[in-house]
Amino acid sequence: MVVDDFLGVETDMARALDDAGDVEVVGTRSPRDLADLLAVDSDFQLAFVDLHYGRGATESGLAALGSLAEHEIPSIVQTADGEDNRLLFLLAVFTFFPDTWTLVPKAAGHEPIRRAVAALRAGYRPEDGAARRYKKAAPLLTRLVTRPSDLLIWRALLNNFREPQVAQAAHVSKRVVSQFTADRRPVVAQIEADLLGRRLGPGTGPDERGANLLEVSAFARLHADFFSAPDVERLFSRAPDRR
Repeated sequence: MVVDDFLGVETDMARALDDAGDVEVVGTRSPRDLADLLAVDSDFQLAFVDLHYGRGATESGLAALGSLAEHEIPSIVQTADGEDNRLLFLLAVFTFFPDTWTLVPKAAGHEPIRRAVAALRAGYRPEDGAARRYKKAAPLLTRLVTRPSDLLIWRALLNNFREPQVAQAAHVSKRVVSQFTADRRPVVAQIEADLLGRRLGPGTGPDERGANLLEVSAFARLHADFFSAPDVERLFSRAPDRR
């Protein structure tokens, strides 16, 4: 099963497995299409799942992974290389769906796909090197969002540039916003250092609150699709409060 809004990915997958005469590749264009298909036919042994279905999409690959998990179908995340705005989605994959087999970059060619199918035939999981650093960093996600209401502040940071505006949009006090950005700034720095190679120095200076707001807001805008995704909110609403 290939869940990707781009038909070419499904076609390429079929080419990769041309030599395996007993393998059939079936594709769906969205998580909603996948859920509808699985409701009538769930006889699939392996799924490759894209994480993002275009600006304005109501569901992400996290919704697809949820449907596949309900049917106990092993899943592999397949995403484009070098897209920073997929980073939090990847952390969410290994936070909420830790049984996800691995990550296969779309630019990696056919060999990882063939290896994954060979592993399935042999009854073991494929090599997990590409996913390892995201699995290791996954706990950082729950420091960014410790409770579902935190998403209101993250969303308020997308379009507001001063603490009073953020506080009003998120229906919290200025003090809450100030503490939120102070707490999240070192987590943002660690994520960017560990996963993007961006080494940020310690925050210093007379306008520390302003610097916290600036850096956390910039991170929010980079990951706007994640913080705005309805299925991200659903996953966090089911998770235990981590205050």
